[in-house]
Amino acid sequence: MRGQVSNELLVVIGFILLILIPLLYIMFFKMDAIRADLALLQVHFSVARISFLVNAIGHMGDGSAMITEIYIPGTVEAAEITEHEIIFTLLTAGEKNDVVRTTQFPMEDKGDFLGEELGSGRYRVELFNEGGTVVISPQPNPGST
Repeated sequence: MRGQVSNELLVVIGFILLILIPLLYIMFFKMDAIRADLALLQVHFSVARISFLVNAIGHMGDGSAMITEIYIPGTVEAAEITEHEIIFTLLTAGEKNDVVRTTQFPMEDKGDFLGEELGSGRYRVELFNEGGTVVISPQPNPGST
């Protein structure tokens, strides 16, 4: 009877390790795919947010404005605004993917859409309705002013 608790504890720890080690092994090799999916979801959310706000500010009328903050992952290579489209190009698994959202109102890009350098991080963007056209311009972050 001596040592029965420690033997049972060793068996339980053995079963836990038997399950945990293969799970960690699988997660380690799937991490790149998980990161790519997460980046794609973040870009979809950012593009959808801008599109929604452009439509909302367009409906509110001339002179309405809003400042919003979006997150851009490091895999985004380009961000472009056309008259009725928001286009983000990102590189995932060696392929270029475009995330595109259309808007009901025409847009105008004041300067560079997200500032001089496009990199990973949070960006503040101002949207302003000027005569039915929504003007999008980058804003400085509160910590940098």
